[in-house]
Amino acid sequence: MDSYIDTTNSYYMMSVRWYVPCSVKYPRWSSIFRILSVELWLVLIISIVITAISTTLVGRYSCTLEWQGYKTLTSSLTILWAVILGVSVSTMPRAPSLRSLFLAWVCFSLAFNTVFQAFLTTFLIDSGYKTPIRNMDELFDSGIKLAYPQEYSLIAEKGDETEVSRVKQNFVFCPSKEICDNWVKYQKNVSVLLVDKIVEENYANGEYVGENSEFLLVRLEDGAVYTTDLTMVMFHGDPLMKRVNEIIDRVVEAGLYKYLISLSMEKIKLKSRKIAIVHPLDGYYSFNLYHMQPAFYLLLMGWCLSAFCFKVELLYNYVLSKGM
Repeated sequence: MDSYIDTTNSYYMMSVRWYVPCSVKYPRWSSIFRILSVELWLVLIISIVITAISTTLVGRYSCTLEWQGYKTLTSSLTILWAVILGVSVSTMPRAPSLRSLFLAWVCFSLAFNTVFQAFLTTFLIDSGYKTPIRNMDELFDSGIKLAYPQEYSLIAEKGDETEVSRVKQNFVFCPSKEICDNWVKYQKNVSVLLVDKIVEENYANGEYVGENSEFLLVRLEDGAVYTTDLTMVMFHGDPLMKRVNEIIDRVVEAGLYKYLISLSMEKIKLKSRKIAIVHPLDGYYSFNLYHMQPAFYLLLMGWCLSAFCFKVELLYNYVLSKGM
């Protein structure tokens, strides 16, 4: 049948590529742990331990009569932890050497608290987004499942053998395109194979747009599996073939076809009534109690822990007095 037809010049390029879920926000409760890296948290803990040991040694072997609270490691840790939390201590040190060490720790705690509270307030207002998947290597390394309908199996299994084997290794069966879309939009646990043109139309009609007008899918630039050109079909030997090719080339070079596509997309957007709202990065944020929920939860946890320790101490003293 190919001997009876000819194809014209291409007027549109269409690709089938991998789409991944957009990056999600960090939970607000994780803001405290993301302020410092793991290394800095370790440095902070080591600094507290070293300072507590130094305070205990200086308090024990100072020439002046020092308070008992600075002569044991447990009480020294308690005092240093109170200072770094901004809580006043019960007694101040007496020895000049211990006062110098205590003043240095107060200055360090003030600087640390200033930086910590500034970053904590920023993260509580906008917790930020997790690192998105940007290319195929990161897609395979992430371990996310790869899903595509049965009719795309021949397309997905084309290309480099190594890449095809990695696709098969992470493949999960997808009964239909609608189910694949739900997995990638709402559960955000799979990457799906889609046609660019269909995705653009779904963006326009609001199917791939969330409640807050945010995009739910993002395409991988190097994730194209199959690319084809759209052409027109004419009878073999048609005398108008040359003229049609000339018109197609002029329309494409002038950008008229892309302009018609953009008009159709705008019409779909207006009909769907889901126009994306872009929030600038320097926008105004209203800081309210909603943003302070993690802080209140941590405060409640601290109160519960303090009450538990207080009851354990009372019970221990009670048992100890009974034994005596």
